[in-house]
Amino acid sequence: MAVTSNLLRVLGRYSKGLRLAAEHGAMSGMLVEYAYQNEPQGEGLVGRWIDRTFLQSRSWDTIRQRIVTTKELVSEVLTKRRANRQATVILDIASGTAPYLRELAREHEGEDLIIECRDRDPRQVTHGRRLVARERLGAFSFSVGDATDEASYLTALDPDILLAVGLFPYLHGDEAVRTVLELAFKYVAPGGCFISSTIAATSALSPWETDPFRPRPAVRDPDSIVRWLRATGFIHVDQRYSQRDGFALIGWKPS
Repeated sequence: MAVTSNLLRVLGRYSKGLRLAAEHGAMSGMLVEYAYQNEPQGEGLVGRWIDRTFLQSRSWDTIRQRIVTTKELVSEVLTKRRANRQATVILDIASGTAPYLRELAREHEGEDLIIECRDRDPRQVTHGRRLVARERLGAFSFSVGDATDEASYLTALDPDILLAVGLFPYLHGDEAVRTVLELAFKYVAPGGCFISSTIAATSALSPWETDPFRPRPAVRDPDSIVRWLRATGFIHVDQRYSQRDGFALIGWKPS
């Protein structure tokens, strides 16, 4: 649903989703969380119809799909580790409000799970902290960080699962992507895995994820990321479907 800022404000009087977009931004944590819940709210029948139309657009379907597939992939790794009686530390270096990890924490709560999230946007970090407090999630923290900054990878315990999902399209230089891969390999624990994602076409991202004043998101085929992962030192590299025209890549650090 492509709308001008003026129309966004007008429709926001009736649709909660469009109101959140007008007040907090098209990819704010509040709006993404609301869209993920996918429960239309608005003023009267017309307002709910506008909100339902907004939430059921292909744009939000794509984002919800990425959230679900990410959670499923991390859950698969976590379940295997628990079967082997291994505790797990998860580090997400471009987390937003991490709805997939918060949902995972609710479904797999236990003292053997620690989750740390980093995001370069302080607003996302602040909102993530509020959500964690509201949901009473233990051993789950948010802090400001940048995926290309080595200090953002420092944790008390090396992560067993390190995530950079939805990040690479916004790193327009290949060298920045390679830097993230090298830092991930350096700091993930031996025997741990690194999960990232890429898009093979700009259609993989919704209009809500693009900024007309910035360069278009970078497209990189998954085979290129696979080659870079292997060149960095990761083994057993695999790729999975993540979303429309998008792929999740997983690589393991040798034990």
